Amino acid sequence: MIKGRRILLAGMAFLLTGCGGFEPETALNESREQLTAFFTSYEDDEVVADYTQESVTAFLEGDISNYFSENFKNELPGLVEQIPFEETHLNPFPDSLDFLGELENKVRWVEYKINNYEIDKDSEMVVFFIESKEFGINASSLKITMIQEDNNWKILSVDS
Repeated sequence: MIKGRRILLAGMAFLLTGCGGFEPETALNESREQLTAFFTSYEDDEVVADYTQESVTAFLEGDISNYFSENFKNELPGLVEQIPFEETHLNPFPDSLDFLGELENKVRWVEYKINNYEIDKDSEMVVFFIESKEFGINASSLKITMIQEDNNWKILSVDS
């Protein structure tokens, strides 16, 4: 009887450890869903902050930060410091903050759409290739890397 229990427990432990690994299809679906939720958090061109360091920082540290990994959150102060608040440029935001745009001294949301993806099984990450819904001179393409952190898929980095 004891031997049977040991075999049963060993079998259950094997099944549980075998099922706990990185599942590419699940990772893709969950991270895509999270990234889509991020990009639809606001309407395209919706004003989300004033064009000041304090206002942009408050926005990025607010509810939207739930979509960011701890690593990305740690990079935000340096990214905000790169924004030339005293002057207006064609695109004043660093590439990592390209989901924001400036118009008439207001910070506006820029909505993107997912074009393609890559799954990095070794690093357990999903990389999305996205492009803004805008056309012409303001159009841009980005690469967003997502990781699972605290059982949620979050943005690790945004690159051009």
